[in-house]
Amino acid sequence: MSPTSMYFTIHAFLPGMYARDWGHIVNISSVAGVIGVPDLAVYSATKWAVWGLTESLRLEALLDRKFGVKYATIHPMFLKHGMFEGGRLNWFGNLLIPNIETHDEIAEAIVEKAPKRCRHGVKRPRSLQLALLLRALNPDIILALILITAGVGRGMRNWVGRPGSEHASRL
Repeated sequence: MSPTSMYFTIHAFLPGMYARDWGHIVNISSVAGVIGVPDLAVYSATKWAVWGLTESLRLEALLDRKFGVKYATIHPMFLKHGMFEGGRLNWFGNLLIPNIETHDEIAEAIVEKAPKRCRHGVKRPRSLQLALLLRALNPDIILALILITAGVGRGMRNWVGRPGSEHASRL
């Protein structure tokens, strides 16, 4: 889904949700929406935008006293199979933040964690929270060195992509 389709979909449903003061918007971001991923600059930018849009709308709902309307973003790591097949970190990075085994893990986060448990930002695997902690506690250069040591800089070098699709990753 493109960022504009996400915007227009929310724009279409949000007035009714606000009128009823009930509903839940769950947007799919990515690990690339938590940390910048080399070779995925445009993708990372759109996924950061998903998180920012969702967070802004959530805070607007709170300010407008629309407590029944909930918002969440899901931030998955690479799936072992499918669109990001071949994308991976090195052994150290996989130890910290392993790839997702199945789509079921993401589906469970969408259905169970976000709406039923009112989680605003669900990261999969859970250890992805570590990236946010590292960002908060370290100067940028230290975070960059940790990410490079974990293999983030070469994570997309073996990316297969969707079968039959062309992918240009660098600007």
